[in-house]
Amino acid sequence: MDYIKFPWEQIGHGLRSLSLSGAPGNLAAWILYLSAGALPLAALLTLHIRRRAVKYDWLLAALSVSMYISLWFFVNPTYMDLYLTPIPSGGLEGYTLAAVTDSLLLTWILLRVIVNRERAAYPGLLRGLRFLLYLYILTAAAETLLAGCPEFITACRELKEKNSAASGSLLTVSILFLALRFLVQCVPVVSELALLAMAAGFLFHFERESFGPRTHAALQRLRICSGRFLALILLSNVGFSCLQLLCSRWILNASHRLIFPLTEIIIISGIRLLSFLYLEGKRLKEDNDMFV
Repeated sequence: MDYIKFPWEQIGHGLRSLSLSGAPGNLAAWILYLSAGALPLAALLTLHIRRRAVKYDWLLAALSVSMYISLWFFVNPTYMDLYLTPIPSGGLEGYTLAAVTDSLLLTWILLRVIVNRERAAYPGLLRGLRFLLYLYILTAAAETLLAGCPEFITACRELKEKNSAASGSLLTVSILFLALRFLVQCVPVVSELALLAMAAGFLFHFERESFGPRTHAALQRLRICSGRFLALILLSNVGFSCLQLLCSRWILNASHRLIFPLTEIIIISGIRLLSFLYLEGKRLKEDNDMFV
């Protein structure tokens, strides 16, 4: 969770160390503090001078205020428990301060991207969509690993603590089923990310040659894999439940889940609709070319 406070906590610690080094250091810390908080305002002024400002740039003023407040508290962390919470919490308010600042910054960046994409040409929109798909794939994969691996490790630890008197073979089999359950839980996410990666590949070929053979092959591959991934999601859940039932005599803990992959069904239906629209457009283009 400490990554949430990066880099604001580190900047605050650096400014505090500089301020405590003496009078010149204190002056330098104040100059750096005021300059850091004024960076969003400088960006706002620059955008207005270049006439590239949009209606969402007021978030830069809010970001400047948030940076001043957050950095002040990170420079003086003892004041967090005094002003930001009814009871001392050991600096947990720092996560809230950093989250507000990060949210303002990310919101401004994303809104600027959306506005720029609305003004962009057709190829620019395709490139922007591919970038967002890649970004989503990376963040979703990282979130799955960061959330799933600690959960699996904690489950293994609790299993050993609660069944310390059990034999080693039972613990081994139970841990193997925990690992298998973790893999089965990852199947829907992995399938979705694989389909999105294929969709990004289709957009890559579509941008270069809309109705070329590589574009058509990429779409056909995407359409075929979408159905296979959906079958894999459903069959993996059924297979795990059946295997768990057959081996229930040697498992110290069981997990029963009924999966209805609504998100994946929507994505796959959208992909299939996209394929039908593309094939219909390709057929109309070929018919028009015949009359030219």
